[in-house]
Amino acid sequence: GTPVERGPGLRKAAAAFASFRVGHYHPLTDIELAAEAAAFGEKPAVRHAASLLLHALNAALLFLLIEGLTGSPLPALAGALLWALHPVNAESAAWVAERKNLLYSFFYLAALLAYLRGIKRGGRRWTALAGALFLLSLLCKASAVTLPLALLCLDWTYGRPMDRRNMAEKSIFLAAAAVFTAAAAAAQGGRGALLPGSLPALFSFYLLKSVWPAGLSALYPYRELGSWLGAHYAALLLPAAVFAALLALAVRTCRTAAFGLLFFLVNILPFALVIPIGPAMAADRYLYMPLAGLVLAAAAAAAVAPARARAAALAALFALSLPAALLARRRALVWSSSASLWSDVLEKYPRAQVANLNMAEALLEERDWEPAMARLRLVLAEAPDSQTALYDLGTALAMTGRPAEGLPLLREAARLKPGYAPGWNNLGLALLALGRGGEAAAAFRAALEADPSYAPAAANLAALAGGGPRRPLASRPNIVRYQ
Repeated sequence: GTPVERGPGLRKAAAAFASFRVGHYHPLTDIELAAEAAAFGEKPAVRHAASLLLHALNAALLFLLIEGLTGSPLPALAGALLWALHPVNAESAAWVAERKNLLYSFFYLAALLAYLRGIKRGGRRWTALAGALFLLSLLCKASAVTLPLALLCLDWTYGRPMDRRNMAEKSIFLAAAAVFTAAAAAAQGGRGALLPGSLPALFSFYLLKSVWPAGLSALYPYRELGSWLGAHYAALLLPAAVFAALLALAVRTCRTAAFGLLFFLVNILPFALVIPIGPAMAADRYLYMPLAGLVLAAAAAAAVAPARARAAALAALFALSLPAALLARRRALVWSSSASLWSDVLEKYPRAQVANLNMAEALLEERDWEPAMARLRLVLAEAPDSQTALYDLGTALAMTGRPAEGLPLLREAARLKPGYAPGWNNLGLALLALGRGGEAAAAFRAALEADPSYAPAAANLAALAGGGPRRPLASRPNIVRYQ
């Protein structure tokens, strides 16, 4: 194409590097998703196929990494297969929004492979390649900042001296990690939280989900999970203690297995210590990279075991792949629709506010009014100042012929969030349905003050001023998904 044709794409790419998205900085992921949409359109089948391809490529890279570390292809195949089919990874592979997880992992694993090749063959070009791949990984997701620590663990595994040259080499990686950590903190705007008191319990939570993936959830609500961790804190110290004992044993007997355990520790520690922004205290997707360390440790242990024990260990690893695949399929189906997703969460956390809000909005989109309103009332019973619940319930009441009941809810929603134009617009429509044209006009004007480009309010104000027909609220639901 000509420079004119390339211009908009280049401007979008530059904008991606200069902006944050939903509390994150991942410009390369944004560019990849945009390029995919430009080439194939916004087709769910294409999105899912691309995610599955990336997940398969990551499994292949993990196979090469385990084989490179152990020198044994069969344990590497067993470990990579179990990782690929593990149900905790279904969220990253099935949810298109987690493309950043797949992309950063691809470059992260490739960087590890390049660095490992450099250890075995020598030459700075491999370290340089690892550095370039690390930068690409950071541009996909800031979680890649753990790579320098993983490289130090790899150095220890192969007995590389921690001399001045090695430290100078790592300082470049650490400096890049520090820059992207600062960028991630700026993107979150200080909304994350440090929970050092919950570190052992949350670490054990992730460890147990890896070893026994029962009760997986698309959302682990902050309040509910925090209460459960607190109630079981003493018992949750045991899995962390077992992990520490296994790590100590592996350090003495099999450094490759120890590297796998250290890799899990390095990659899960940020998620066990820092609670990301939003209403969730944990997430299955945070295990995507750490789990690779556990399967690596298991494969390495099998590779060095005596012949009979090795055969049994490999048989167990391969056998585990079948139930893992069945569970992963069930987890993937959870992500097939909003209703299936939030139904799954509510089975485990029936009073979770976020789940009830999102389930209500999924029902509202289907015009299933009464069940939706019941969930919104449940939210308001515990959080009377929830602007989203007030707005959705007020809108639903007005749309079902009860504008007088919805009016006070819409007024309160507008008071709580005065900059939300759809809230003022729906308030105006409810007032209009009650024959209060003057107040409705004021509400429409407030919507335009909040957002001068909000066309529905402008159209309603123009129709009201011109004496045009009064359209019912149902023609403009303006239901907005919870963020």
